[in-house]
Amino acid sequence: MNPDDQFLAAELALGLLEGPELVAARARLLTDAEFAAETAWWQEQFAGLADDAVPADPPAGLLEGIEERLTAPVRVVSARRPWPWFGGGMLSGALAAGLAALLLMPGPEVIERVTERVVEVPVAAPPPLVAVLAPGKGIDRAPVAAVYDQQTRTLRLTATITVPADRAAELWRIGSDNVPRALGLLSPGNRATIRIEGDLVLQPDETIAISIEPAGGSPTGLPTGEVIAAGPLVTS
Repeated sequence: MNPDDQFLAAELALGLLEGPELVAARARLLTDAEFAAETAWWQEQFAGLADDAVPADPPAGLLEGIEERLTAPVRVVSARRPWPWFGGGMLSGALAAGLAALLLMPGPEVIERVTERVVEVPVAAPPPLVAVLAPGKGIDRAPVAAVYDQQTRTLRLTATITVPADRAAELWRIGSDNVPRALGLLSPGNRATIRIEGDLVLQPDETIAISIEPAGGSPTGLPTGEVIAAGPLVTS
């Protein structure tokens, strides 16, 4: 592997790539075993960078000092009142306001009726994620749009994928760990809708890709055929 590819794998492992470069590098993981192995090697090397880090304890008494400052009494500097009746008047007014509040406070039966009418406001559904799966270099295909409903966890393609009779189109997801995971096979000639099962949850900036595999799907759990389209998920 040439130095440029090694450097690209290191950037991918560190999470430094963005936009089209990130999508292209993740798509390459699907078809280039040597590049995938190089990326995994860099991830392993970088994972050990924090092994030698020494935990640092805060200075002794730091927390006690903060708590003491927060609970310390506030010193109030009193000023001479220009009018002797001002304080008394204010006090009388405060007492009158308190009595009025007590007199006007609704009884228990009124509070109960109001409580019964409280309605929970439904939480707004999260916005869908969308991806434009652009064809790879030299592939004569139209882009395919994908829409992921975060509430129902379904991924829907807005166009059909045409493949030979003895082959199948398989959908993949590549997250921040740079590991391709199969999402399912696309039915030939139909706009596919795939439900994401288990603990897998699609996130923004993850890459969605389509590869051409044997009729039953990839026999290895990883892409074995040509990647015909790929693109990042973004918030709509």
